[in-house]
Amino acid sequence: MKTTKYKFSVTGVLLICLVANMNVIAGETAIEWAPFIKASGVTDEQLIVKANDVNSDFLLKQKGFIKRELIKKNDNEYADVVYLETKSDAIKAGEKVNTCVKCGEYFELMKMGEAAGEGFSHYSIIKSWKR
Repeated sequence: MKTTKYKFSVTGVLLICLVANMNVIAGETAIEWAPFIKASGVTDEQLIVKANDVNSDFLLKQKGFIKRELIKKNDNEYADVVYLETKSDAIKAGEKVNTCVKCGEYFELMKMGEAAGEGFSHYSIIKSWKR
């Protein structure tokens, strides 16, 4: 159980750091970039199932949520791109991620502590959600 709590903490800190450094476009719209490495043996289908759960059970309930895209660079590197109405909305959502059970189940499909998404890269969208 300590490992799971640690994963929540690491991911929560990662999301808060990403939100604090996010790009802001079109006035107030905030874009959260959350790159990750998929854990060994996890399929895209498994990832999408858990990502769907996060979307329906968490993100859709967050103030300011606009849309989300799950993008793929190669067989291991992915990123969640989340659009929220304001930076404040993004920060508040990031603060709640540690208490989200579905988020924890999604994070278990990722290699924690692995770097992903450095430099300029091209990804393809594998799943997109809108409000």
